[in-house]
Amino acid sequence: TKKVLIPTRQNPIVNRLEKTRKIRSVDELPADKEAYLSQQRAKKRAENDKRKKEEEKVARERREDKERRERGYQDLMAEGGRSNEEGFDEDDFM
Repeated sequence: TKKVLIPTRQNPIVNRLEKTRKIRSVDELPADKEAYLSQQRAKKRAENDKRKKEEEKVARERREDKERRERGYQDLMAEGGRSNEEGFDEDDFM
């Protein structure tokens, strides 16, 4: 590091530096690191859960749309749906 010699002490600068000084023991660092890592894991897990729920919702909607379309065609082709055509096999024009 480079040291710079200043002629007089500048209190505003020193005061700002003193506010940011944190005195910590070395014993606290592993606990702080573990707390930080557990928070990150929890955040990542929550994001993954949210993403999975969204994917399941989209898959469910697609599956329901597909079933709805298939049911619509099955209803059209069902024998019970042709009941209004009975007796109209021949046209009597003359």
